[in-house]
Amino acid sequence: MNVEVLKDIRKELKELRLLYKELVEKLIPTEQPTPAERKAIDEKDQIANEKELVKTLGKTNVHHKD
Repeated sequence: MNVEVLKDIRKELKELRLLYKELVEKLIPTEQPTPAERKAIDEKDQIANEKELVKTLGKTNVHHKD
């Protein structure tokens, strides 16, 4: 294959990606997040440690490996 053929393929692939993107946008409308969803997206996640998880799950007879 020569360089021109590869350039043509690249151009056609770009056009196909754009067409596919437009099709998806028409079929699956995008919605803006609600204020509560936006807050959940923007806030930093909290990470629970093992003790908190065990307490939350209600396990009382858990033995820790040290």
